[in-house]
Order: sequence, then C-alpha cells, then structure tokens
Amino acid sequence: MKTKTLSLSTILGFLGLLIIIHSMKAHSETPKISCSTAFGAKKFTIHESHISFDKEDPSGVNRSISSIENSSIRTQKEHTGFSKTLYIEGNKYFIRIQNISQLSEINDYLSITSSRGHVMTYPLTCQSV
Repeated sequence: MKTKTLSLSTILGFLGLLIIIHSMKAHSETPKISCSTAFGAKKFTIHESHISFDKEDPSGVNRSISSIENSSIRTQKEHTGFSKTLYIEGNKYFIRIQNISQLSEINDYLSITSSRGHVMTYPLTCQSV
C-alpha cells in the first residue's frame, strides 16, 4: 500500500496561494474615504456600498444631502486605485483615486460634466476615515 506525502514545496506553494488570495480580497475592498474640493465646495464620503455628498448649512452643520447606492455607480478598480462614475441631477460625476494607500491632491480629482458638455475638474483632498 502506497501513501502519498506532501513535499515541502507543495505545502509552501499552497500557503503562498492562500496569502495571495487573502491579499487580493483585502485590496479589493474600498476603504471609507472622505474627500473635498478646494474651499469645501464639494464634499463627499466614499463608503463600501454608497457615496454620500455633504453640504454645510448656514449654521455650520454638515448634512448628507445625497446618498447614491452602488447600483447607480459604475466602479472601475485598478491595481492601486479606482474610478467611479455616477449621475446626479443630469450631471456626470467622475471620481478618480489613483492610489488608495497614497492619497494625493495631484493625482486624485473630481470631474463634473454638465448636460451641455461643459467640464469642470477639481483636485481632491482626501483622507481615509
């Protein structure tokens, strides 16, 4: 009767595969990120399942004025970042985060395209929450 034994290379290969799968799953989850444009004209928070846009009322209190569910958001994940496209009141919002682990005002931006085709692009100041 023959018994099979697992070689050390097979065990290490299996453990390596488990580590890779775990790291890919952890990377695929979008962390909660809070972003704003210059002077706070646009503020929003990117959650795992939705995006909340905030506005400060005259008394200085931040309120969520709009929450868009993931079913209305097109997300394109990349190796280190992501982009999200959504529509609010006829305007197309394009959010680009180049690197989740190194948020940058230079590489991260919000682009809003009006129904007439006019495009405004804002650099984003973001931070993980």
